Amino acid sequence: MNTSILETTLPPKNFGSLHHPAPDHVIKNRSRSFYFASRFLDQTTADRAARLYEFCRAIDDIADRSTSKNEARDRLDQALAELKGSVSPGKLTQQLFLLAEDTDLDPRAAIELVKGCRSDLSDEVLVQNEEQLIQYCYQVAGSVGIMMCAVLGVKDPRAMPHAIDLGIAMQLTNITRDISEDARSQRRYLPTTFVGALSCTEILSHSKASLENICEAADKIVNLADRYYESGREGFCFLPATSRQAIAIAASVYRQIGIRVRDKTEASLTRRTVVPQWEKLVLASATLLKGLFPIAPHELPTHDPALHKAIRSYPGTNPQA
Repeated sequence: MNTSILETTLPPKNFGSLHHPAPDHVIKNRSRSFYFASRFLDQTTADRAARLYEFCRAIDDIADRSTSKNEARDRLDQALAELKGSVSPGKLTQQLFLLAEDTDLDPRAAIELVKGCRSDLSDEVLVQNEEQLIQYCYQVAGSVGIMMCAVLGVKDPRAMPHAIDLGIAMQLTNITRDISEDARSQRRYLPTTFVGALSCTEILSHSKASLENICEAADKIVNLADRYYESGREGFCFLPATSRQAIAIAASVYRQIGIRVRDKTEASLTRRTVVPQWEKLVLASATLLKGLFPIAPHELPTHDPALHKAIRSYPGTNPQA
């Protein structure tokens, strides 16, 4: 936690009298995988995770659901100013500041989240290379991993790079799942180095040539995600025992989405890929079973700095990258 930033951005103490939202239904309706995993958290942690989810979802919705890009940019610029302490916080940022008081959450991560969502408001998004892809994934999801560390009560700073990597992995999964949906919004997160000059229009055409490019790119991104999932899993040892299994279940279920996309990429372009409930239960059971027979104690993991080469200047990343 950066105390100086918290001192300049936290609201006055009387904000503590504000009513906390009860946004459990937000997760249930908008993210079935995370809602499923949240059932394995204790009530206090689940409530804090839901409050963080509500903030992140609200920021994401400004970028994705606003009818006017100019209005969305203005609203996100306002959120940035509030998070930086330049202006008085509104209701949404007040709730994040209250969560920060409860958990020592670092608002710098929320600032990166808003910046990443704001970048989606360009007239056309065309990611150029893997480095740019990882930077974007850090902003919109690695930042959430940082904030989740605070929500889960993780104190060891060595956990942070692994939490970032799990967020990046999950966002890479999102990108493979939402290729057509993103293209309809004039967003192509498949890097030019993977697909050449493939346009959003060509993605939606489903021509034979575009499908070949898309399938190859999806395979590369799923494989890339696996590197970050592996690092994320290595960091589970830093999590409190009360939340370790829930996060492991969420990671397992989300990774399975990417595997399903890779196996049936063409079908995923016209029908949203989901993990059915029975498969979630199988994955959860396997994760819980592993928890009953933990691996013998060993040295704490060493984070691979190569994973953070593209994001070495961002908060919370591996300083050796």
